This record gives sequence, structure tokens and C-alpha cells, in this order.
Amino acid sequence: MKMLKLSLRTRIFISMILLVLGASILIFGVTVYQYKQEAESYHEERLERKQRAILENIKFVLASTTYVVDTENLGPIFTERDKIDEMAEVHEMQIHIYDLDGSLIIKSNESFFKDSTTVSIPESVLSKLDATTTKHYLKKTEVNGQKYQSSYSYITDGKFKPLAILYLPYVQDDSLLNRDLNNFLVRMAEVYLFMLLIAIILSFFLSKYITKSLKIISEKINQTRLDKRNQKIELSNATEEIYALVSAYNSMI
Repeated sequence: MKMLKLSLRTRIFISMILLVLGASILIFGVTVYQYKQEAESYHEERLERKQRAILENIKFVLASTTYVVDTENLGPIFTERDKIDEMAEVHEMQIHIYDLDGSLIIKSNESFFKDSTTVSIPESVLSKLDATTTKHYLKKTEVNGQKYQSSYSYITDGKFKPLAILYLPYVQDDSLLNRDLNNFLVRMAEVYLFMLLIAIILSFFLSKYITKSLKIISEKINQTRLDKRNQKIELSNATEEIYALVSAYNSMI
């Protein structure tokens, strides 16, 4: 009820300020949401690029080995001259290779990266990997606020027959992106604070200008008397609504 007692000038002033504040909050929210979506896409695309590159590297190793290329020989093939550790260092990823039943065959040296080895791949993951048309499955998890992505894909021979499963654990590190986002939001906040100050000044003068004609009409009506000659209201550059009100008053007197 108190809001209904506010003057038109005050309402216009408050409405304009709230409009600017609402737009600012909305833009901040959309920016943060868009950032999170882009961060997710960035990490997914980065992991996918790593996976493709490692699979190509594995294909080259299998093509150049003297061993018979089958599941049983994958351990010796990638142990020879520390091939799997070399690939892990080049691609900056921890590499695990499992057989088709989900049992671990070989993994890169955990001294290079945080070890996240599992003894076997869960049956649920094996089923989802087998059901995919791309023969690639991405699993996302979150532990204590830290996001992880796990990439599973088939390693095939020259005839595209599945030999094993490549598992790539990936830690979704957003520290750099978060720092960039915070810096961007701080700069945006500074800009919007300046815009808010300008909006307050403009809304003050604009509300004063809009209600100026109404104030003149109000004063004239208060001065109107039946026992004296009343002056007509003369306004220039009045709006259509104000002009209609002025015409009605002038006709009345």
C-alpha cells in the first residue's frame, strides 16, 4: 500500500533504476551460464583431441611392432622401450589399457601423473561402451567439488577388430578459466556501476522533466476559483495525454 502513495516522479525514478539493476543481474547470470557451458565444451573437445591423438599413436606402435598384434601381446608391445610412458609424456595424459573384459593390461607410470588406476572397468561402463555407435564412451563424475572425465574407447587392429580398451582419466581443471572469468566479471561490474550512476542521474532529470507538466497543471487547478477570472494553461511540447488534460481544463474554465 505504501508503494501506491509514492509520487509519479518517484515511481519513474525507482522503475528506471530497477530496470538497470535487473538487466545487469540478467547479463551477469547469462555470462556465468555461458562460461560454464563453454568450459564444459572446451574440456570435452580437449579430451577428445587427446584421445584421437593417442589412438593414432597406438596405431603407429602396433603397425611397427615385431610382435603378433593381439590382446595377449599388448603388454609386451607397450612395455618395450617404455612406449606407454613415452606416449603419456608426449600427450600429457595418464594412459591405461584394459582387455575387452575390463581387466587392466598395462598403464603408464604413475610417477608422471596422479594415479587413478582401477583394477577393472565396471560392467555398466563396458555395456555402455559396447552400445555406442562411435565405440567411444565419456563418463563424468564429481568428487568433493572436483570434476573428472573418463574416456573409454576401443583399440583396434588393422582390420578394425577390437583388441583392447583405452582408458584416459582427465581432471577438469578450471582454475585458469575461473581466474579469467573473475577478472572479466570485475571489469563488467565496474562498467555497470558506472552505468548505474549515469542511470541514476538521467532518471532523476528525466522523471523531473516528465512530471513537470503535471506539476504545472496541479498548481493551476489548486489556484482555480469560482469567484475570479482563471487563466488558461499554456504548455509547449506537451505529450498527447498531457495536451488532452490541458484542453479539458481550459474548456472547463
